[in-house]
Amino acid sequence: MAVIKLTPQSSVPVHFSAETTRQGPLTIGQLNILKWINDYNSREGQPYPTVTCAISLSGTASVEDVTESLALLIARHEVLRTSFVTGPQPYQRVSSVGTLMVDICSLEGGRTNRVDVEAELAKYLEITAPRQPAGQRLAGQQLRVALATSAEVVCAGLLEFSHMAVDRAAAQILEHELAELISDSAARVIGPPRHQPLDQAELERSERECQKRRRTLEYWSSTLAVMPSPLYLTPSAGSELTEANADDTVGIYMSSPATALAVQCVSARTRTSRSSCLLAALCAVLSVRTGYREIVFPVMPSNRFERHLYDYVGTLAQTGIAAIDVGSASFDELVRQAWRGMLKGCMHGVYDAYEVEEIGNRISHDRGVYFCFDAIYNCSVIESGVPMNERAPSPEYMTAMLSRTQLRRYPMPYRLATPVRFDVSRLEGEVELCGWSSDVGRVPAEHLTSLLQAIERLLVAAVGGNLDHQGIIDVLQMEPVRRDSNWVKTDIQWVELAEIQRLLDDAFAPAKARIFSQVAGEPLVAYVEASDSVRTPEQAHARCMAMIPAHPSAMTPRYYVICEAVSVGVDDPIGWPAGTSAGTGRSAGI
Repeated sequence: MAVIKLTPQSSVPVHFSAETTRQGPLTIGQLNILKWINDYNSREGQPYPTVTCAISLSGTASVEDVTESLALLIARHEVLRTSFVTGPQPYQRVSSVGTLMVDICSLEGGRTNRVDVEAELAKYLEITAPRQPAGQRLAGQQLRVALATSAEVVCAGLLEFSHMAVDRAAAQILEHELAELISDSAARVIGPPRHQPLDQAELERSERECQKRRRTLEYWSSTLAVMPSPLYLTPSAGSELTEANADDTVGIYMSSPATALAVQCVSARTRTSRSSCLLAALCAVLSVRTGYREIVFPVMPSNRFERHLYDYVGTLAQTGIAAIDVGSASFDELVRQAWRGMLKGCMHGVYDAYEVEEIGNRISHDRGVYFCFDAIYNCSVIESGVPMNERAPSPEYMTAMLSRTQLRRYPMPYRLATPVRFDVSRLEGEVELCGWSSDVGRVPAEHLTSLLQAIERLLVAAVGGNLDHQGIIDVLQMEPVRRDSNWVKTDIQWVELAEIQRLLDDAFAPAKARIFSQVAGEPLVAYVEASDSVRTPEQAHARCMAMIPAHPSAMTPRYYVICEAVSVGVDDPIGWPAGTSAGTGRSAGI
């Protein structure tokens, strides 16, 4: 690979002007991003949230072509000339005129791959990022641009947006619009008025939208009551595996032309989206592995189903909850279930994050679990429409396409709270699907690779026609998670007794505590030695809930028995002293 050398040269001013100067409240999406920033701002090393995309260059473009196009893009979209004022009553302010400085780097050397140059530009933007508190960055410009040039020609470019301004879908819209402006000088007009963030903020305060958000809170309450947390929990393979991998996290990236062709065929047959086909295959894999008939898990919907939001440039994406009934469905039925489940989850994906957090805390306390809202499935692709019906390719052709599948290992850029996650970045031409494991002791790289390959295998098999449920199982050739007697299913999920015991040890030390899978017909009973701070079941449950974020795969006991001093560890409830108090520790019971 050629050595890439980028030398910073200068900064070119891009002057922009528009007719509008206005200010107003934040949108729901912006308020939730601001909450996210505030929640993580105190964590050391937590990066300022940004969305980066490459500048698409279809031909030869000069610096002037790019900067002139940027000026029009900024004039067209208010959020690119918006600054944010934080505080008790945050608001946004749109400027009518201003200047954006674009960094120019000269590219030295011979022929280079544009992707490699873009990677170097990403490093440059990271190194030169403002070292300021989040509030100061929000008060400034929400866009940074770096270009690599050679002989006055732009070879590559990167756009870095504040996540407060745009989400990934909006960044893709901006990427496509900028590409059109650069390649066609006749297209360099501001164009008709667009639905802007301040318009969205006003709309969200209408009674109709307020009613929708109230229904959304009801949906979250009912869905969180039946969501396993975490969904994909496997026995630990031990610290030796983590040490052998030299890291406790890993990412596996799959690029599959065969999967792209398969989702195109299945999408045409079922008249659903490509992402629904991919999600259906993932749900089938997760159902076979976990044993759950209904897959309930966090997703990241784009929230762009209404016409005025399809090409909206702003931040809309929020975590949603999808519930997809796998049951004994055929694959085509499962695809339609995935489409309906995702749609329903997305229809309830706009909400006040503080209100959902309150609901989550209440249900988490009652169920005794830790909710992780990191999306397990995140598809940021804006699809071009449902494919037309077409003949399925021959098995020989699909086999040839399978030989072009590429698998690469990547380091995880940051730790997730969920054991696994799947990100989709492309669906046409080839499917780009990345699986992430936040704990290789439970989900090692080889296991993660097998999950990706199973998804591909199932979709390719579905090209030839619908598969019944047994056919799905036969194609997947996957064994369910093996759980020994140390595992119990209570509430609605599987949990490992050893993990609950670790939770108790941390919560009550130096006092003694033991978990029992069942006592007198009561599941998950904890015997806890009384202490000065723990004399009641309510105090015991509060102590467990305070510690459960450090044990996200555990569950608190369903019943507590508080006993006086215990001389030695007792592994049988009969050996414990009579309890001085007992109960669920929840005000409303269970």
